[in-house]
Amino acid sequence: MQDRIWELFVELRKELLESQRIRAQVIGIKITFVTTAMGVIIEGIARLEFSFALLVIPAIAAVFFDFLIYSYSFSIKRIGAYTREHIEPALAESGQVPEGYVQWQAYLTQPKTRQTLALYGNLGLTSLAIVSAVVSLVVLYDPKISIPLLLVLGLSAALDVIAYRTPRRLGKLWQDVDGH
Repeated sequence: MQDRIWELFVELRKELLESQRIRAQVIGIKITFVTTAMGVIIEGIARLEFSFALLVIPAIAAVFFDFLIYSYSFSIKRIGAYTREHIEPALAESGQVPEGYVQWQAYLTQPKTRQTLALYGNLGLTSLAIVSAVVSLVVLYDPKISIPLLLVLGLSAALDVIAYRTPRRLGKLWQDVDGH
């Protein structure tokens, strides 16, 4: 039975690493797309070829990228919670773990191991894109264009915040992982 538990642990670790790799790639694609799109649009605006309203595109795209990033983050946390709640206790009960040894997932739940800088960076880029779009729509106000796009931006920003907060409301799984 212990061999089966260890095999499951190894397979979950592989899945976790793959999810982390994909999440990092999505973050890289987001940064590249949003900054490049904003640069191209601003250059087009300077040449009077594009409208400021086009700055809404990278802002909304940033929100959609955030949804993907949150999805992978939740998957990673779910694997960690399962490992901490089921696999690590089974390994400890088997006598394969020295008494008093803090296992990895338990260690990660300690306040001293938490970091949120990546999250702030991710949300910061999205916020910059949204603020740039809002400012451009307000400065060059045209009710026919600005009002609908401001509503879309506001809805997108609200959905981003809800998506960020939703896993926290899923109950014990997230509480165990985040310690809240």
